[in-house]
Amino acid sequence: TCTTYEEILDKFLDYATVVRELAPDAEITGPVTSSWYYYWNSAAGAQDKAAHDNQDFLPWFLDRVREHDEEKNVRTLDVLDIHYYPPGVYNEVVDDATSALRLRSTRALWDPNYIVESDIAEPMYLIPLMKEVIERHYPGTKLGISEWNWGAEATMNGALAIADVLGIFGREDIYFASYWVAPPLGSPGFNAFKMFTNYDGRGARFGDTSVWARSSDLDLVSGYSALDGETGSMHLMLINKQPASEASVNINLSNFEPQSRAMLYRYDENSPEGIARQAVAGISPAFELTLPPYSITLLVLEPK
Repeated sequence: TCTTYEEILDKFLDYATVVRELAPDAEITGPVTSSWYYYWNSAAGAQDKAAHDNQDFLPWFLDRVREHDEEKNVRTLDVLDIHYYPPGVYNEVVDDATSALRLRSTRALWDPNYIVESDIAEPMYLIPLMKEVIERHYPGTKLGISEWNWGAEATMNGALAIADVLGIFGREDIYFASYWVAPPLGSPGFNAFKMFTNYDGRGARFGDTSVWARSSDLDLVSGYSALDGETGSMHLMLINKQPASEASVNINLSNFEPQSRAMLYRYDENSPEGIARQAVAGISPAFELTLPPYSITLLVLEPK
């Protein structure tokens, strides 16, 4: 017997009510919905949806939880929790077509102009869309993605996708995200995470305050930037998605005066020992940088 709208709601409220009583400071997530279809439907299908006036599942769920919480004067849901596995690339395939799709498909997380290249065949812009759903149906709820994976984590192509997704998650300001399961120690996927969370091997992390960054051609190079609250340095993460071509990029900084030297951290197919580092001179508010093919580059720019 397939799970229905009502069963998911009833089970959630039963357990969340008890958790809130016993652990009042705990943050409760739900309903942990698994994919695009199940954001809008239950496993019981069209008949179950019709029984609920053809309302989409997640908006319906948020409305019912909000109504319950308002009546009981207690919040049982802190974080709208979903999973996302991109169609067509959550696999180990790295032929040319799949590799190119894997890197394009990260746009499904944010771009209203990107048509998902699967049987979905429509724009998803997942994070802004879910924030809109939250705002309409239970304002104040956070957004989390408790499972995600872009596939091919043991390859450089998969590593680039991971780095791109991490940059998007930070820029789009989701509350939490959990990779499923964990990339093998020392693998390209592992080092993509390390570029954000421990790039110098001593615990240094990508900045904690996202700042605006724009690439003129996202299919070639994507970029993410953040400020470090402790040091005031600017972190600039650049991902060259071209498998065989260098990228010569012109970097223009606004409202930030860098020192003339910076530290560069890089992971690419020529980094068998892990993340390489080097000092770079000639830094100014406008400068050029060459990115190797299929590479993740982090510049740490100190303020003047």
